[in-house]
Amino acid sequence: MADDRLRRLINRFATAAKAHHEALEALDDVGVNRHARLIAGLYDAIVREGEAGREGLLTLLDSRDDVVAGMAAVYSIRYRPERCVAVLRRIAAGEGLLAFRASVALQRWENGDWG
Repeated sequence: MADDRLRRLINRFATAAKAHHEALEALDDVGVNRHARLIAGLYDAIVREGEAGREGLLTLLDSRDDVVAGMAAVYSIRYRPERCVAVLRRIAAGEGLLAFRASVALQRWENGDWG
């Protein structure tokens, strides 16, 4: 049962990451903030599952959707920095808002400005 709960939390995290990105693209500040709060809450619930939760979130780094992989990398960077930095570098090499956001995240991490 705990595995099903964790799987649902991780799936909801991925869905919320996509919705957050769509709101950013649409310049929908209300949607951006709502989805950011949802993502943060889901992250908190996922990590309360302990090691299984942290490892479960890392599975999203392999997502075909760079939006999902990038959000998982941002939230997991303290836990598995090498792997998350590699994902963010790959995304930052692209174009558009997502690449820009990944490059800003990398810059903050590399400068030690991570909040």
